[in-house]
Amino acid sequence: MDENIIQIKNVVDGGYCVGCGTCAYIAKCDMNINPYGEYIPDIAAMEKKGGEFSKSMVAVCPSLRPDLNEDVLSEKLFSTVARHDSNLGYVQETYASYAKEGEFRSNGTSGGMGTWIAIELLKHGLIDGVIHVKAVERNNTSDPFFSYGVSKTEQDIQSASKTRYHVVEVSKVLDIVNQTKGRYLFIGVPCIVKAIRRLQLEDSSFAEKIPFVVSLVCGHLKSINWSLSLAWGAEISPENTAAIQYRTKGDDIPARAYVYQATSKNKEVRQKDSAGVVGGKFNSGALMLSACDYCDDVVGETADLTIGDAWIPRFEVDSYGTNLLIVRNTVIHDLLKSANESDRIMMTKISNEEATNSQSGGFRQRREGLSYRLEREKGNEKWVPVKRISPGQIPTSTLRKKIYDERSAITIKSRELFREALIKNDYSIYVNDMTPALKKLRMMEMQSSFFRLAFNKLNRIFLTILSRNIFGKV
Repeated sequence: MDENIIQIKNVVDGGYCVGCGTCAYIAKCDMNINPYGEYIPDIAAMEKKGGEFSKSMVAVCPSLRPDLNEDVLSEKLFSTVARHDSNLGYVQETYASYAKEGEFRSNGTSGGMGTWIAIELLKHGLIDGVIHVKAVERNNTSDPFFSYGVSKTEQDIQSASKTRYHVVEVSKVLDIVNQTKGRYLFIGVPCIVKAIRRLQLEDSSFAEKIPFVVSLVCGHLKSINWSLSLAWGAEISPENTAAIQYRTKGDDIPARAYVYQATSKNKEVRQKDSAGVVGGKFNSGALMLSACDYCDDVVGETADLTIGDAWIPRFEVDSYGTNLLIVRNTVIHDLLKSANESDRIMMTKISNEEATNSQSGGFRQRREGLSYRLEREKGNEKWVPVKRISPGQIPTSTLRKKIYDERSAITIKSRELFREALIKNDYSIYVNDMTPALKKLRMMEMQSSFFRLAFNKLNRIFLTILSRNIFGKV
């Protein structure tokens, strides 16, 4: 077998494939949905291609070619216009922001800035369309709820607002973009943005066709089955589920709450807080891609602009949402500043530290947690991708190690249990076996949070006393 295909196979078989579909675009093969509701490339079709294609497949894969990691890519893109931050990558400025004009904010998951910047680029003639994730009609239980598409009008762009916690692949939309003229904004999560940047190195036409790239802050990707589990938890069966909206706004809904709406085929809408559904609490790891355990990019460091939730105390009180913006591109920065000056958006500077702290859980998972997981898998003599964090690089307490082990176990267990529940059409199979594991994890996390908060408080007291002794401050 071709050595490059073996590398792709290692990624897929090892559970490190995010299903982005960039390799499938190169190979002109299909991306298939497996029984767990995840995308995987057709390896057999790739084997037949081999040769000239296989080297490019490896080059675009987010889990291979560490010589093309986020640091390398972003340095080429942004080092002349931005300063490097160890957590956020290259940064011009970081802001908290929301759209004041129109219905961007009310229609968006948070502050509406993703849709706003897309339309702003379109209005200024800087792009001809947007490549982003859109809702699709479902015919079968295993069908996706969302997929990549192209929008070329303001109305179409607006219709695809809101974040999608859902697997997606880009092979089909890249075919469309390759066969048409135009310049596009690409919006995606960090791993797919990284794949697009690598594709631009492999095929310079995509650097021209995609002059702007926006990343969403990402905790991890969820399988199609997670969406089905939310619907089932709201008493809509998988075969009767037509649509899902992951976050809903309201005066009585806190900014951090994940209140979702599931819609049946007969248009019945059920609303529920995902924290009250088995496996619904986002960071528990249920029905997530195992590949996400081996990602070290929280904020899309290779993107021109990163957009997330400004989970910062002074902004969280506003239940209608405020975005975190990490700006790396001068053209986009100028558009934002101009709109802020004309009172079309709210935008206030925040520090890099505040931006990092707003995603503290994600950074803990992708730094300390990744360091431990790499060490764990190396100890099991398992092939793992080379990341910017080394195995065992960050000292990790015994309790934190147990938490990371439990999360990984929940990811594996939930995949198998939900598949069995689908086959037997019995939701209780998933609920009964997952509930004890999720409760165990929650207790461990609460214990860890208590110790962390206590340590931070003692540290602040120590620093205050030290400051008084040294500087005579009262």
